[in-house]
Amino acid sequence: MTTHNILIIDDDPAVRGAFSLILEDVGYEVREAENGLQGIEMAKESRPDLIFLDLRMPGIDGVETLRRLKLVDDSLNIYIITAFANEYMEQLKAAYDEGLHFQIANKPLSSLQIKQIVGSVIGLCKNAEKKYPKLMLTLYIVSLNDEFKLLIERLSAVLAVTYQPEDWKLDVVEVLYVPEKALANDVFATPMLIRELPEPVLRVLGDLSKMPSIIAAITSQHDNGSDTIVM
Repeated sequence: MTTHNILIIDDDPAVRGAFSLILEDVGYEVREAENGLQGIEMAKESRPDLIFLDLRMPGIDGVETLRRLKLVDDSLNIYIITAFANEYMEQLKAAYDEGLHFQIANKPLSSLQIKQIVGSVIGLCKNAEKKYPKLMLTLYIVSLNDEFKLLIERLSAVLAVTYQPEDWKLDVVEVLYVPEKALANDVFATPMLIRELPEPVLRVLGDLSKMPSIIAAITSQHDNGSDTIVM
């Protein structure tokens, strides 16, 4: 099965990175553009199967980007993802009246919602049915210092004795910009019950949460999707 090509156009690196993590993990090819003009050029270079488009961006906004993208290829699948739908409602209505077809959803979106949108628009990718680990842990940090590296070693050791190798996954992401943006634009799912994590894992995570430079997102996989707790 062909790997689908998805383009993310958003000025927020935390949002782009989160979308990429979610979609690449299930086998989609993802490209990122930090503004409308860059996104238009990327769409010209290689036609995306789906575009996730922000509205409020520096330079040309999302509505103008939508118009120019449709001039490049009127058949492009464009999904506007925004927290400012009401602010742009008149412009969006005008674009729709012009015959510009698009879909829209409000931020934040859960990882399950993002995958469902992609599946409904362009279908499942080759890895969409792959088996997930029982625990998927992503740690967002400001900088990777020696103290943090030691805690990561401890956490990895605890996970290794608590789970089978195929049942856990640990990712570390450095947030070099304003770290609060990773939470304000959180695209993960709703919090899970803390008791679902084994006590040895909780103890190390408790030590991690005391470090002011760390933002941690824990994702536990269930039959009905992903649950997330943010420390």
